[in-house]
Amino acid sequence: MITRYSGCSKRACTLINSYRAKTRLQTELRIITEVDREICNPEYSTDRQECPKYYWSGLLAAGIIAASTDTEEPTPEPLPIDPPPPGNVLKYLDELYDKQEYLELIHSMERYQDLNNAEVLWRRARAEWERLNMKGLKGTADLQEAVDLIDQALAVDETNSSAHRWKAIISNAYSGSKGMKHQIKNLETMKYHLQRAIELNPSDATVLTLMGTWHVELLELSYWERKFASTFLGELPECSYEEALGFFLKAEEIAPKAWTRNIFLIGKTYFQLGDKRKAKHYMELTLDQEAVTDDDKAVLEVAETFYRNNFILSL
Repeated sequence: MITRYSGCSKRACTLINSYRAKTRLQTELRIITEVDREICNPEYSTDRQECPKYYWSGLLAAGIIAASTDTEEPTPEPLPIDPPPPGNVLKYLDELYDKQEYLELIHSMERYQDLNNAEVLWRRARAEWERLNMKGLKGTADLQEAVDLIDQALAVDETNSSAHRWKAIISNAYSGSKGMKHQIKNLETMKYHLQRAIELNPSDATVLTLMGTWHVELLELSYWERKFASTFLGELPECSYEEALGFFLKAEEIAPKAWTRNIFLIGKTYFQLGDKRKAKHYMELTLDQEAVTDDDKAVLEVAETFYRNNFILSL
């Protein structure tokens, strides 16, 4: 007879009972409590016969699957790390990305899908990310392949700065697809990967802009968003406009006028710090930029509204 636990699937409860039958240690109540919290989600219907993928991984992590079998599976050997394609191939792939020729990029990446190499894996994650953007797909299931690819890249080479950059970007989108609670919990993860990317490659202007943006977006949370966030984090991570500005200015120093968004953010941050003269200068500099990408177009629209509301209508 299977003992059913509230909010637990039949499969999960079968595994728990199997584990209880094999273990008579005094710690079993603690273990069951951990399992209940990890895999027996109260939102999970008892009528479902299969654990969701993320709860199944919780079973693996808890060692319950191994405990419920008579023989232990041998630990698989890690996949060998493959050498990267020739440098000119990687350069060609990056040129396709810079030109926004994403369909050709995705097609070109297909021939390298079996390579277990960090330089290939993070580029595959990037290509998958752009494929989803083209189709307007931002759901949790849609993003799973990009998540798996970037995690694999970091497993192969934790010192790859670009992999950390894309881990920050993709994890933010993935957590956001699951709701605000998950995105708030991901704040420290995103910050870690951005900081690690900067540590590994201090001259990456894009990562510096993203790190500054992390500060600004956290500072711009509404009162109710902050209250909501504090229920999960206790205290929000430390952030400031001064730190954000430092990242933006450093990025601009490394790559002048390379990203319209960075110029706009410098102006916006100066405005928040009360330096309207410099804010106006950088807003005008933003409006002088050519709209090359979709991101440029979006930023220029926001910059025009910001400039009109704060430097024209306020006169």
